[in-house]
Amino acid sequence: MIKGLYVHIPFCAHTCGYCDFAKAKYNNGLASRYLNELEKEICAIGQKEFETVYVGGGTPTSLSSEQLDRLLSFLSGFGGKKEFTVEINPETFDLEKAMIMKKNGVNRVSIGIQSFNERLLNEMDRSHNNEDTYNTLKYLDEAGIKNRSIDLMYGFNSQSLEDLESDLEKAVNLDVTHISIYELEVHEKTMFGINNYQLADEETRYLMYRKIIEYLNAHSYRQYEVSNFALPYSQSQHNLIYWHYEDYYGAGLAACGKIGNERYENTHNFMDYLNGNYRLEVNKLSLEEVRFEAIMMGLRLTEGINIENYNEKHGCQLLKHYDKAIEKNVNKGLLRIDNGCLKTTSMGMMVLNDILVDFMNWL
Repeated sequence: MIKGLYVHIPFCAHTCGYCDFAKAKYNNGLASRYLNELEKEICAIGQKEFETVYVGGGTPTSLSSEQLDRLLSFLSGFGGKKEFTVEINPETFDLEKAMIMKKNGVNRVSIGIQSFNERLLNEMDRSHNNEDTYNTLKYLDEAGIKNRSIDLMYGFNSQSLEDLESDLEKAVNLDVTHISIYELEVHEKTMFGINNYQLADEETRYLMYRKIIEYLNAHSYRQYEVSNFALPYSQSQHNLIYWHYEDYYGAGLAACGKIGNERYENTHNFMDYLNGNYRLEVNKLSLEEVRFEAIMMGLRLTEGINIENYNEKHGCQLLKHYDKAIEKNVNKGLLRIDNGCLKTTSMGMMVLNDILVDFMNWL
């Protein structure tokens, strides 16, 4: 059985300056047509139950209350009892939607806060404010949904280390179980890309990331992945499927999935999707690509890669097959072998892409 189902809702009330996800401005009629097709695609998968269901976007909460109820009622029939997550943007959330989530078995939410600094929110083109954020938490309290993750961002050119620490301080004082914090990336076709937005300099971004790790670990949020921190027993079970390089289905516009050694991507074209032409491409991965991707995902985790499990699953001896890459990075203090696992050191986590270049030489 495939454990995880990702569902993409590509509608937003507002487009943020940095966002490059597949999205469109919310339209009631278009959203209803989209849900019709989405249900067909999910039913065609042929699997009746999943351990985890994750509804992302876009902005799932940009749907009307009726549409959100329809979507979540449909998805609740596929399980997700271990973890049923829905992404929330504070400006499109209210008590009615919180109650709809509770009624349909949603037991985890991910809230796109990004910052508590309203100057930075304006710089990002975010359309919510801190009042919306605290109202969102109040609505979740009333609905009794306690497993909450928040998203934050760093690396903006006007953001200081003091700004970042203020965001971290506010975050740990909230009633949340999980914090994801991502470095800003500037993509070509976003407003940031079009306007040639400049990131904070490399040294500042490095100091910010180090501050994040130190601060959150000191406040009971343990880093378990490059960008993710959680209280005990609160790691994202759905996202661990990706990082453990297990199979999952993705449904909806531009969604991706991986089944065995095949990776697929859905179309980004709305009309194609609405006409039932879901797939953009299906790629069959070579044995070496599968082996490398398992390393690429596993080294993102602080727990690292279980060497025995890797050897059995991928039919090679990890330490021998990649001996030169491993030896080089162990000697540099970036990788270590601990309790049967290959993992990054704290310094290695900060330069993971550099480590992976050495493993890519096998492709």
